[in-house]
Amino acid sequence: MQAFTINLELPFTSILLELYSQEDIHFQSFSGYSTRGLFYNIVKSFDEEYASQLHNSRLLAPFSVSPIYAIRGNSFHPCFERAGKGILRINFTLLENRLNEIFMKFIQEGLGENGLPIGKTKIIPNSISFQQLDYEKFYKNSVEIHSFKVSFMTPTYFRQTPRDIMKRYGKQFDKKITVSPYRFLPLPDPVLFFKSVARIWRKFSNYNLNLQEFIEWLEVGGIAISGYPKGIRTHIVHEHPTTKKWCVGFTGTVHFSIVKDIYNSEKARIADTLLKFAEYTNVGGGRTAGLGMIKYYPKKR
Repeated sequence: MQAFTINLELPFTSILLELYSQEDIHFQSFSGYSTRGLFYNIVKSFDEEYASQLHNSRLLAPFSVSPIYAIRGNSFHPCFERAGKGILRINFTLLENRLNEIFMKFIQEGLGENGLPIGKTKIIPNSISFQQLDYEKFYKNSVEIHSFKVSFMTPTYFRQTPRDIMKRYGKQFDKKITVSPYRFLPLPDPVLFFKSVARIWRKFSNYNLNLQEFIEWLEVGGIAISGYPKGIRTHIVHEHPTTKKWCVGFTGTVHFSIVKDIYNSEKARIADTLLKFAEYTNVGGGRTAGLGMIKYYPKKR
């Protein structure tokens, strides 16, 4: 097997794993949950304590995964309850050096040559490729966008807290009302969308963006939805068919514009930076199970 070298000084790594399935695969639910299970199994095989720590942590996870998916022509096809036989793909994004080290060992020690367990099926690894990415270059290579579109390729939803709701609408809740810590929104809200990405950037990036001012600019309407010509649709995604864990997410292509009367070139560059970053990290809730996977299409003036 070809030798790989990962420079552990670089901030984060994106891995593309290509697999070959000799038979159809059936999942209990959305395939992203099976991908996440595979991720934990790989980590556990090299560092059981760290795998347990990741699994039980309530902090922002230092990784994202894609669902199992196929490419037909130029089209991306995520697998929900079933994957057909043939070539399949999985992406992992690693935001901590400890994960880089573990996956370096995974590559060097045979890449699961006897097959990788996906649910009850073992799939044969076909190839692996990776990119090492630098946060600073995301910003230095950014452009001053004026409008853009985002394809939400897997079900996406955003969390909003009571504080978010009160801040936006200026309303106070009756203290007698019991308020849950989150409300889930299966809509492409620009503020919640960018906040979800900014949170990941703040946590793991070694390059400072002026995100506080950027979020304040967003909250006064800096970026607006300009339409979704082909519509969006919602999906109910069950984590497991026998549990009550489920979510509702939307998919579809959404067009956005930066509002002209408060246009700011620096804010436009930050938006471009975060959108390119989000293609690796996913957005919103469930990003460690392949939810919130996006493709970004910038439009220059």
